Amino acid sequence: MTDAQITPNRFDALDRTIDRITGFISGIAVLGLLAGAMVIVVDVVLRATGLGGVTALNEIMGQMFGMAVAATLPAGAARRVNLKVDLMARHFGPRVTHLLAVAGSLALFLFFAALTYYVWSLGIRFLSQGRETLILKWPLGPTYIFAAIAMGLACLVQGMKVLKDLVIHPEHAATKTSKIGLAMVALLFAVVFAGLIWTVVDLPSLQDLSLSRPGLFVILAFALLWLAVLCQIPLSAATALLGLAGTAIVLGMKSTGKVFANDAVEFLTNWQVATLPMFLMMGSFAVTAGISDDIYRVANAFLGRIKGGLAYATVAGCAGFGAVSGSSVATAATFGRIALPEMAKRNYAPSFAAGTVAAGGTLGALVPPSGAIILFALLTEQSIGVLFIAAMVPAILALLLYFAAIFVQLRLNPDFAPEKAEEKEPILPALWAAAPVILLFGVVIGGLYGGVFTATESAAVGAVGAFILAVARGRLNRFSLLGVLSETTATTALIYGLIFGALIFSFYVNLGQATEFVANAIGSLDASPMTILIVLLVFYLLLGAVMDSFAVMVITVPVVTPLVMGLGFDVFHWGILMLVVVEIGLISPPFGINLFILKNLQPDQSLGGIMRGVLPFIAADLVKIILLVAFPAISLWLPSTMN
Repeated sequence: MTDAQITPNRFDALDRTIDRITGFISGIAVLGLLAGAMVIVVDVVLRATGLGGVTALNEIMGQMFGMAVAATLPAGAARRVNLKVDLMARHFGPRVTHLLAVAGSLALFLFFAALTYYVWSLGIRFLSQGRETLILKWPLGPTYIFAAIAMGLACLVQGMKVLKDLVIHPEHAATKTSKIGLAMVALLFAVVFAGLIWTVVDLPSLQDLSLSRPGLFVILAFALLWLAVLCQIPLSAATALLGLAGTAIVLGMKSTGKVFANDAVEFLTNWQVATLPMFLMMGSFAVTAGISDDIYRVANAFLGRIKGGLAYATVAGCAGFGAVSGSSVATAATFGRIALPEMAKRNYAPSFAAGTVAAGGTLGALVPPSGAIILFALLTEQSIGVLFIAAMVPAILALLLYFAAIFVQLRLNPDFAPEKAEEKEPILPALWAAAPVILLFGVVIGGLYGGVFTATESAAVGAVGAFILAVARGRLNRFSLLGVLSETTATTALIYGLIFGALIFSFYVNLGQATEFVANAIGSLDASPMTILIVLLVFYLLLGAVMDSFAVMVITVPVVTPLVMGLGFDVFHWGILMLVVVEIGLISPPFGINLFILKNLQPDQSLGGIMRGVLPFIAADLVKIILLVAFPAISLWLPSTMN
């Protein structure tokens, strides 16, 4: 065995050890989140029965959830759960791709190192000052120190990844980097190197220029961010490092560190933010409980005898599954496995079947609870509960428009579905099997709408309810529980990493008065607010077709949302409208991710055929956008009736 063979094997063994250790830590953390959710449910029940609640529960859960979420970060680093944009990947050959991977790993290491150092410093300062929570007098220092240790472990793990990427080189391949790829990489490294040299040689002049032209520097930061992201640098690291560098030039490293640490820790220990991991847990437990089959059965029971009944049932089932999973990609993948074989057996046109599933999958992010909606709420500091309720009517509208798209296609092309309607599923048995899922969704959203509990409490009820459902059905065993813990860990670590980076980048954007700069530039144009809104929607349609919705929001929301509000539009209406437009990108050729999921599930089906199948649904989505823009009450009426 050669040295080249030994080294990868040694790293593989080290990776497995790290995975086991970090996986165990994160598993305990996610179980802690579940235990916290159970405490919240007990508090809700006690209050509902008039027995009083748990004293200062928000303080307890804030500290507990903050430590639990921080403990998922090392596992996230070990599994490389980072959001990258691979739009330009075909322009990079193996060697350049490896170089960019090393650069990305190093950027993540610096990100975790900065996070660790500044949060540790904040924890030490709070310990020395004796900082405590308001009611329980719980010391804050130990919580921050624990979070810093978890972040430090993530930094150590990421350092191992850097070493691995440096040592292991790609094999020789015929594929070469294109001229465009070389130009992008050269420009990225040249700008970063020039910035470092300028900082070392003449920092005062750089600071003076930055202070005199803050808007210009923010524009350059955005340009560099896009360049880094297109060069496959992880989004969390790119936003964090650019935000830190820009803020440090203006305020100095000491003040920048305080801002970074304070924002990160306040976000971690805000118990309302725990809504996100608990809804993620709810979706994972619900999938483990086998709710997708139940939802599909009940949809088929009501729609099965209509011509094309399986297509209608698939879209309806996707909407129902989205209500508990909150993920478009998971919805498309799950129902692709369930519905495509059934439609193939009944001679549905392959492109029509694939288009139906791909389009139905987009409902996963629109039907609340939705991870994308929660992310928008966190980035804009708006009410998660109000946004959930605001999405209800648009989600119903989307479902009806997809039904209309199916109906029109079958009228124009009757051979897309068999002439004889499918045999109908008995309604009562299907309803009985799906009753627990329907009840769970009704309690979570109905309780939120009725003011019975907050968004965080509704997430706790959903997580505990889905857990009980999985246990009651005998679906929860050691392996399925590990799957839930692993999935919740990965997604939590991914999203929190994105938000940590977004926080400091947003701070720099606001510090540079970018919003005011853009607003003044647009104000100088002879265009109405509606025209500007339409231009923004077209911009988001294009972005959604080439980037993940989370990436689009993290990069653009800090600047665009204040601008839209300045134009006189309601922030909740804008949030739903933006989400709808971005999610259309999931099925928009040529890069819609749902299209590739369906291609993977149907290897014999051409990608072109899937794209043709999804075009009528894109037309339905465009009608939906027009209606939402023309009639804001579609998203604003229901929240206005909340208690």
